[in-house]
Amino acid sequence: MARKQKDAELLLHFYEDMLRIRFFEEKIRDVLLPNKLFRGSSHLGIGQEAVAVGAIHALREDDPVISTHRGHGHAIAKGMDPYVMFAEIMGRRTGCCKGKGGSMHLADASKHFMGENPVVGSNAGMAAGMAFAVRLEGSGRVVASFFGEGALNTGAFLEAANMAALWNLPVLLLCENNRYAISVPLEKSSSLMDLENRTCSYGIPGQRINGMHVMQVYEAVSKAAAEMRQEPSPRFLVFDTYRFEGHHTADKESYRTEDETIAQFRERDPIHILEVEMIDDHTVDLDTTIDMRERVRAEIDEAYARAVQDPWPDPEEALTGVYAEQEVG
Repeated sequence: MARKQKDAELLLHFYEDMLRIRFFEEKIRDVLLPNKLFRGSSHLGIGQEAVAVGAIHALREDDPVISTHRGHGHAIAKGMDPYVMFAEIMGRRTGCCKGKGGSMHLADASKHFMGENPVVGSNAGMAAGMAFAVRLEGSGRVVASFFGEGALNTGAFLEAANMAALWNLPVLLLCENNRYAISVPLEKSSSLMDLENRTCSYGIPGQRINGMHVMQVYEAVSKAAAEMRQEPSPRFLVFDTYRFEGHHTADKESYRTEDETIAQFRERDPIHILEVEMIDDHTVDLDTTIDMRERVRAEIDEAYARAVQDPWPDPEEALTGVYAEQEVG
């Protein structure tokens, strides 16, 4: 009974965080975008919430995580405040980077969220470097690096995988296979469709997981991280998922049909999958899920309402935080 209660609490925690990510990104899509409250574009991960939540909650709080241009979900799962994130995306002084970074540069070192990086494949090398540092510490920490399947074809990823294997670095290489590298489908970009085998030539074990089932993600990452803490070495996990929105908020999505996206949403929405599983096994009832949805949506609404009232940075602040400051003499 105690085990079942613990599992139920864990699933509810996952559900809450997945809703928080979904409602946060829907606010960007439905309010910030049409009202032109940010510059440029924003990369939404709607549909990929189970990977972010399952993977990050399988790690320790002090395990560093480095993300991609599509990193809102990773940031929230790692504990970043949606209010500070909204402020950053809208360029406000109260944002995590004082409004200078925007949607693709969210970071909070106090949460061990080492930030998003929009250069595809580049964060694998950064993660390997961090893994080298934590191995020297002897702290038992592991470093998690998220990237899409398109990054598997970059030299930066391949070089990082080679060095991680050569030096037995505790780095978790986590591939979010959402089937499209911007507009290029997987079958047109990869000669090998069994993506979990892409690192076998380096001696890095690979595994493929259903990225729409949060508990499957959680269990796979928990096992891999536990093994790495006992004996440092890299692991490669591929999560099959799908983004229900375009590559970015200005994407016309001419490379796929609306019917495909709708079918994927109806069959594979990770939040709906978790809801059904919890209700079917009597973890929760329908009223509980409705109440939680209303509470989390109100939380996100309040975070946005605070952030949109925050001040812009003063012009002279553009010159601060550019160079490291040190005393001379």
